[in-house]
Amino acid sequence: MKTLALAKVLAAGFLLAAQVSCGGTQSTREGGGTPGQSHSTSSASGDEVTDGGDDDIDAPLGSPPPVVATDPPAAASDSPVTFVLKNSGNESLFLNMDKGWSAVIYAYSGTPPNAKSILMFQTHCTASCDSAPEDVCPLCEAPERLAEIRAAENHDEVAVGDQRAVPWDGLAFSYKKTRGTRNNKHVRCSCSTTAEPAPETYTIKACGLRKTQSAKSRSKYQCVESTISLPVTEPVTVELDFGNP
Repeated sequence: MKTLALAKVLAAGFLLAAQVSCGGTQSTREGGGTPGQSHSTSSASGDEVTDGGDDDIDAPLGSPPPVVATDPPAAASDSPVTFVLKNSGNESLFLNMDKGWSAVIYAYSGTPPNAKSILMFQTHCTASCDSAPEDVCPLCEAPERLAEIRAAENHDEVAVGDQRAVPWDGLAFSYKKTRGTRNNKHVRCSCSTTAEPAPETYTIKACGLRKTQSAKSRSKYQCVESTISLPVTEPVTVELDFGNP
């Protein structure tokens, strides 16, 4: 009987040792792994996280996030000439835009009264001579009464310290008489063509309005000047600074 009991004890010991040995081997396979293998575990959020095995060499654990290229800076204006209207005065500057830039910025060569002007911007309510017959003579409605004219005025307010950049392609406009159609009727008007201005040194003149609500002062029409030599060989910026009148 003693011999049989001893045999049972020894058998139980061998069985326990075998279970421990198997458990230890399984733990090594799950937790430690062997070199060159890739494994995954779960993070606290439940997302799978790689541990950087051979299958993940493009994104190893702990590597910095990829660099995302930002948008390139805005390209500078490719216009040959840019006029910058700057308000360095202590009051707002108002530019009358009813007829576009052609009524704000002027250019001439020589000395008045023998000066010769050029048109840098297309005249309001005109079209290119290359336009189709139905488009070459546009019709622009305009108010007739003084109150309506004032109500329809389009003024661009340039705040103190602010500025406006006006690109110019370096071409001057000239006009000639032409014929077009409007409502199936033949009409006459003027159309424009463009060409490079004659090589000269030109005076550039820009004008704006200084409005005031004071009973002791009146609104003032202010003009400033600068010069430019044409044609230009590289992009040029011409500053027109409106200081205090």
